[in-house]
Amino acid sequence: MRQPIAMIPYTNMAPYRALGAPDGCCFVSCVPAQSVHAIKAGEVTAAAVPVGAMDYVAGEVEPLGPFGIGARERSMSVLFFSNRPFYEMGATSRIRVTEESASSVRLLFMLLESRNGPDHLPHIAGPRDSIDGELLIGDTALKKVNQLRDPHGYPYITDLASEWYRSRGLPIVFARWVVRKDAPSIIRSALDRWLGEFKKREHELVEHAVPPSAAQLGVPEHYIREYFRVIRRVLDKTDLAGQAAFFSELERFQKRCRLGLTSN
Repeated sequence: MRQPIAMIPYTNMAPYRALGAPDGCCFVSCVPAQSVHAIKAGEVTAAAVPVGAMDYVAGEVEPLGPFGIGARERSMSVLFFSNRPFYEMGATSRIRVTEESASSVRLLFMLLESRNGPDHLPHIAGPRDSIDGELLIGDTALKKVNQLRDPHGYPYITDLASEWYRSRGLPIVFARWVVRKDAPSIIRSALDRWLGEFKKREHELVEHAVPPSAAQLGVPEHYIREYFRVIRRVLDKTDLAGQAAFFSELERFQKRCRLGLTSN
């Protein structure tokens, strides 16, 4: 029986998917928030887990080397669309946030709180409320940007990775590959080999993933090629320093604010 591995269905993971599943494993499609609960419950053996929910699964998992999803200077797919400048989103603002991510939602509120303070944060709107902005991630964000070439779109688009890099001088890591601590040793070895092969063939796998990804999203290939260029998959010491800074700031933020943010 093959071991299930959670695989995020977004374009940013297409190069990983291009390699195929590790030996003895199969991919199970999970958006980031779903992967958190799946690996916590033991429904999958490994996953690229949002770093914003890492504390929720810390007792059950360990990292699979320096692999994940990160960005330096910009992400192109973790975007806040709004009718006013980002840091003018205050206590009277109503926003909608994605339910698919833990890291991105926390990053949004951390950035705003660090500039405006805990008493001047926007409220999450109800499903029927009018809104002043919305946070979108992944393919939804990529497609939204391309749809906003008309005059009826949001006038302001903020890349949260850019804001983090501009204010902290460090990359942002959105997800890390992890494996359950109780995974069979043969599967753990297969995952290590799989990621090692990915590291050696990353450029080839990225190029292979460009045409089908562009076709699926209905965007030009050069746009996807640029997107793949800015996404970090094999993380280095600078990326991991950015992750450590995120964890440190998240801990302080959670002590100051009570927003009811869960592992979703």
